[in-house]
Amino acid sequence: MKKIFHLSILLGCLLWPLQGLAAQPELIKWLSFDEAKKIEAQTQSKKFLLYFYTGWCGYCRKLEQKTFMDKSVADYVNSHFIPVRINSEELPKIADRYSVSGVPDLRFLSAKGENIARWPGYIESDKLLPLLKYIHTDSYLKMGYSDFLKLN
Repeated sequence: MKKIFHLSILLGCLLWPLQGLAAQPELIKWLSFDEAKKIEAQTQSKKFLLYFYTGWCGYCRKLEQKTFMDKSVADYVNSHFIPVRINSEELPKIADRYSVSGVPDLRFLSAKGENIARWPGYIESDKLLPLLKYIHTDSYLKMGYSDFLKLN
């Protein structure tokens, strides 16, 4: 009986940090790469946000649990971008096509699929939101990012 009790306490301690991860709803309406290709073929006017990740990446989990769970970020992404979530290990040819060498990696593409910008690594929501606005408003065509930040 003591062994079962100790085992259940040990198991509870090991699983406690994972509680709530599965219960968190996704605020961003991520598409698969194949779904996004169909949209691209329909020549939508929205730009693409490609999010490259892996299942073992700690900063990817942090990005998903913190930055992407920020309602203002999620609302902006859903309203102004076509968000695409790509597992770099499951789709290595796509990761290679975009020269992804580490994760997380965010890529911004035009509605026609042309590269605009990238953000390698983790980014906090208060830094991502201005970047999203910079890309969405086409300000990247008129000024540098630091100039955009000074104006906003």
